[in-house]
Amino acid sequence: MAVIKVGDILNEKGKELGLHLISSNTDLNRKVKFLGPHRPGLALSGYFDHFLPDRIQVFGETEISYLSKLSKNERARRLKGYFKFNIPCVIVCRNLRLPQELLGQASERKVPVMRSRLSSSSLMNKLSIYLEDRFAPELSLHGTLLDVYVVGVLIMGGSGTGQSECALELLARGHLLVADDVVDIKLKAGKILMGSGAELIRHYMEIRGLGIINVKEIFGAGAVRNRKRIGMVVTLERWNPKKEYERLGLEEKTYKTLGIEVPHLIIPVRPGRNIPVLVEVACLNQRLKRMGFYPAKELNRKLIESMRKGSIKEGGLDEVF
Repeated sequence: MAVIKVGDILNEKGKELGLHLISSNTDLNRKVKFLGPHRPGLALSGYFDHFLPDRIQVFGETEISYLSKLSKNERARRLKGYFKFNIPCVIVCRNLRLPQELLGQASERKVPVMRSRLSSSSLMNKLSIYLEDRFAPELSLHGTLLDVYVVGVLIMGGSGTGQSECALELLARGHLLVADDVVDIKLKAGKILMGSGAELIRHYMEIRGLGIINVKEIFGAGAVRNRKRIGMVVTLERWNPKKEYERLGLEEKTYKTLGIEVPHLIIPVRPGRNIPVLVEVACLNQRLKRMGFYPAKELNRKLIESMRKGSIKEGGLDEVF
């Protein structure tokens, strides 16, 4: 399970969220283990039945206004009960002025307190998006990810199948490189597979016989992008004359990763086959399928209809091809 330190949030998103650390004696190594920031609400009144102390605590105008109406002794008592929980950090919105009792209790427990210029709704929205990205399930696969006709295609294959050469030809045809060799994949919104390259080797490719090339420098900034949704997987494999390969396209294979299935094509490689063109056509065909048009199924339907009318013999696509 991913764990984020409060110091990471301050360093990575501090500028965007307008965060400023205002408490002393703080522990920035405190960990945030759960998605979604939390408004304390009734917890400040002493009702903790549905309180979520393990999340980032966001204080808005409602919370600050409520505390300001309490007497000094009562406010100190309520905040002492509130801070007895293991709270990762507190963020106060709209640069609101905090009660000294809050800063005192936070300092005693070493809980970081930050102030933000944003409204509570804007802050919670941005924090939620950031935390969702950081907590997203992820893995790395060996392959090359490209944007071909707006379809994110992950090309995989064993050594010697021409994976890098295929990607290079697709780049020369005007398509975009996302990542080569190592593709980092994250699951977004529980259903979207986003692929990107490691920052250190982003926009670089290794081509046997050429060595390392910088795609951005050679083909221009328009030939690369940092991330892309994976829409299909293409596996290149050496041609096996004993293996029966898909000819009609009626049976749709899928590739499953991080619990999500995407269309999967296995393309046999042998001399004379133009693999980059096949990948291009596969991506165009996938776009048609997204629009609800399945060429193989449509032709099969027409053949079956013709058989019913008696204009051709029974057998469907298998007999025709």
